[in-house]
Amino acid sequence: MKSIRVGVIGCGAHGVGGHVAGYAQLEEVEITAVCDTRIERAQEAAAKFGVPNVYRHHREMLARHELDIVSVCTPVVAHKEGTVDAFRAGAHVLCEKPLAMNVLEAEEMIAAARESDKLMSMGLTNRFRASSRWFRDFLVKGELGHIYHTRIRAGHVMNIPGWGVHHVKSQSAGGVLVATTVHALDLANWVIGNPTPVTASGSWYQKVHRMKSPKVTWQGTLKDCDVEDFADGFVRFADGSTMSIESNWLMHPSSRQEEVEILGDYGVAWCFPLRVELDFGDQVRDATPKDIVEPRNAFFEVVRDFVSCVREGRVPVIRFGEMLNVQRIMDGIYRSAELEKEVDIHV
Repeated sequence: MKSIRVGVIGCGAHGVGGHVAGYAQLEEVEITAVCDTRIERAQEAAAKFGVPNVYRHHREMLARHELDIVSVCTPVVAHKEGTVDAFRAGAHVLCEKPLAMNVLEAEEMIAAARESDKLMSMGLTNRFRASSRWFRDFLVKGELGHIYHTRIRAGHVMNIPGWGVHHVKSQSAGGVLVATTVHALDLANWVIGNPTPVTASGSWYQKVHRMKSPKVTWQGTLKDCDVEDFADGFVRFADGSTMSIESNWLMHPSSRQEEVEILGDYGVAWCFPLRVELDFGDQVRDATPKDIVEPRNAFFEVVRDFVSCVREGRVPVIRFGEMLNVQRIMDGIYRSAELEKEVDIHV
């Protein structure tokens, strides 16, 4: 069987620990090259995983090698360039989250995928949990009835990510909403069937600059952080349903870090942990499944599935329309916060 040739752009934590390490576990995959603007990081990854070619710039890598898959694991500001260049070079692309700095960039990336007739997916692990797939099938079958509201809560316990440039808006597009909550938002959007978002409203706050003793987890000083560590939003969909979103990097330990709650005509269901409660008159009955076994490494499943999609010509789980709607919702929340009013996000 012919090997799938892979190149990885960006050798930070996700690029190496997720993508390179994932591909290295697949026998039918050959990691041909890695690159990073900080060449020493690419060299370290290559030495650890036996990768024969190292580059500082992705265009040199793409020019020298005919690659089947390219993983784009750079800061968000460079996602579009790396992705579009990879498509033009004839590769399929697995891009890290969030997809882009804004909807316009996301649309350009998807247009490039369509023009090249190549596949694209994203590094979103929640869809590859066994409980998430059960949850989606349960809702698709109509077991919860019409979904009228979704609640999302996501974040970290007193931890602004110190690795990478998540704290710099010009490099990352935003803070907790796009870096962390995007995982729960994508999952929620997927399980409820990707309804068309119509309007969004939101606000954001930066608590870290107002704390008595803030912890600086990144290289630099407190003033370097110009993104939100708290954000909330409200979305209205074309089908009449709604969604509320709360994001917080500075949750207290007593808070639940991640939650997706689905309210339907027949009951309520939650992810993290999976729980289902169905209504029977004035009674509530537990309908939670008991026999679900989660994969040991959900990110490895992301990589393995994308390799299978490329080999089999199968459409990835994450579809273009879903990518765009998640990006529209995040963009809408930021725009609403800036304008201090509800904004239209329907195309």
